[in-house]
Amino acid sequence: MEFSPVRMNNLVSALGLVIVVLFFTACKEVGPQINLHGAASASDSTYVESPVATPQQKNAVIEEFTGTSCPNCPQGHTILAGIQAAYPVGQIVPVAFHPRNNLGAPAIPSPSSLSIDLEDQVSTNLWGYLGDPGFEPAGDIDRILYTSQTSILIDRSYWQTYAAQELAVVPPLSLFLTFSYDSSNRQLNVITTIHFIDSISDPTYITILLTEDSITAPQVNGPVIDTYYVHNNVMRTILTGTEGDNVVYNPNANITLQAGRVIRLVYPTMLNASWNPHHMHIAAYVHDNTVSKIYQGQIMPLIN
Repeated sequence: MEFSPVRMNNLVSALGLVIVVLFFTACKEVGPQINLHGAASASDSTYVESPVATPQQKNAVIEEFTGTSCPNCPQGHTILAGIQAAYPVGQIVPVAFHPRNNLGAPAIPSPSSLSIDLEDQVSTNLWGYLGDPGFEPAGDIDRILYTSQTSILIDRSYWQTYAAQELAVVPPLSLFLTFSYDSSNRQLNVITTIHFIDSISDPTYITILLTEDSITAPQVNGPVIDTYYVHNNVMRTILTGTEGDNVVYNPNANITLQAGRVIRLVYPTMLNASWNPHHMHIAAYVHDNTVSKIYQGQIMPLIN
């Protein structure tokens, strides 16, 4: 039997369609859960592992609230740098927030070419959320309200003592941080994996943000203005909500945070053209959203 070219093409197309249908019927695969993190989408997943992972060494998150028109804030910067230097790299996770207030206004106002405003709304919102203590510099150590304190945000003189105390704690979960970065388009994908060592029943959230070092901007330092002051750990953007995102990304999936639970979350973002990726870090921390206690944090440079 002989077929015309047209009929032959139709037959080949039909056979191809049947093969494709049979292939996908036999090899059907369930894709990952899709989670909308704000305006961006990411592939998130979870499973339960056995045996349960070994606990990590505890890292301490220090959130510092500071301002370029704050005369005493350089003292806080020095104390924080000293705490970082006292421990292995990465064991202290420092973030400097610049809320909008009279201490955060540029030390040299516009229209001077030296005027740089490091304030941002995320820092302002978090300042209110954690409880404005009425002074700067103020900071928290793992967002813990210590019995001797009246606020989560405490004076700089206590930071060293409480940081050492937190580093001795065994965390109830382990947090791993990886990423991919494309320098050609400044696209960054941050990947966090949480391994629950103990069962946790309280709402558990994750905060992910980017910081930048070596930013030169005028700073009030005691009675003078240091025109070329170098700022480090400056929070540039937050990839989660200000108060973090629930790690249970699919509320309808009946996900319980029992020992052995592993949750993988992926957050995409694009770096602002004005940020220097060679001076940037990715910071992530998992916390109890009831009392804000941070269980574990991680930080790593964007470019080594």
